[in-house]
Amino acid sequence: MRVLFTAVPIHGHLLPLVPLAEAVTAAGDEAAVAVPPALAHLVGDLPALAVGPDIAALLAENDRRTGGADLADLSDIFPVASLFAGTRVDLAFDEALAQARDFGADVVVADDYDTIGPMVAAALRLPLVRHAIGLPVAPPPLVPAMAALLAPRYAERGLAPVDRVALVDPWPPALHSPGWSPPADRLPIRPRTYAGPVPVRLPPPRGPRVLVTLGTVLLDGALLDALVDAVAALGDVDVLAAVPPGVERTLADSRPNVHFVGFVPMAGLLAAGISVVVAAGGAGTVLAAMSEGIPMVLWPKGAEKPMNAERVASAGAGVVVDDPARSAGAVRHVLDDPSYRAAAARVAEQIRAAPDASEVWATLRDRWRR
Repeated sequence: MRVLFTAVPIHGHLLPLVPLAEAVTAAGDEAAVAVPPALAHLVGDLPALAVGPDIAALLAENDRRTGGADLADLSDIFPVASLFAGTRVDLAFDEALAQARDFGADVVVADDYDTIGPMVAAALRLPLVRHAIGLPVAPPPLVPAMAALLAPRYAERGLAPVDRVALVDPWPPALHSPGWSPPADRLPIRPRTYAGPVPVRLPPPRGPRVLVTLGTVLLDGALLDALVDAVAALGDVDVLAAVPPGVERTLADSRPNVHFVGFVPMAGLLAAGISVVVAAGGAGTVLAAMSEGIPMVLWPKGAEKPMNAERVASAGAGVVVDDPARSAGAVRHVLDDPSYRAAAARVAEQIRAAPDASEVWATLRDRWRR
């Protein structure tokens, strides 16, 4: 069986799909990942099919189409919907379809925000598996806004959307909304934090170590500095700050309790004796921290991040702040109150109990065989 994996070309959307793709090949089937050449290194030894421009080019074209609207301002959802369901389809679908045909795909696995994979599945009449990144696509108005942009693009190609046959979901029950009921086609999967090909060595901490990270989407060096400055002022904590790819900032810092690093895989960062994670609330960062039972302080901005942050706080595993200046007090509170680490440990237990990628692929194969 040949399985094509597609994702929005962002680290946090692509990396969660890699464990399942590797499980496909380990089971003796074939997997390929449709990805811009600039991100091909993230899929390791998996075959990478060159598809579409990278996220910088997509954002530039989307800015041109939308007048440079702020994607973090969700009072107008159109620019975000345009990026996913307009700009990216126009610039990447034809190439993706050609690559899928050449590969001889039998199944498409697409991240939950991806619009290319589902359209390829419709064109080639293939089963479609959705792979969630975190909570259901958020904010809620994004779904109809994307659908409105996709409708004419399907129609002009004579296509009709296909229903998914399964939803692979890495989000543990403790972080879903109250009253959440899992859909009948849901297959839970244990998320795996990206470790990269080379082990990372970081200096030992001088005190409780706090990781400050904005992930790989929120490219705001000023915000990173504001968070670092606030937390470092506590004095008795060691701050490890990750500079996002694409942000120009020197790694040198005169403060003895502050260490800036460039892009380091999250697994390497979390293995450096982290007591608290201060972050913007992206799904990948949240799942990585929760997998290790590490409590969080979250300053959410944009997309699904406020929802993620609210769920961490509701689980008792973190604190949400509305101003970077308040992150220091929140870090102190989380360090001093053991209930936050205990709650994060409970979430970690649920994550560890989920089936790994090999079990999920075996389940999917069995369904199709029957």
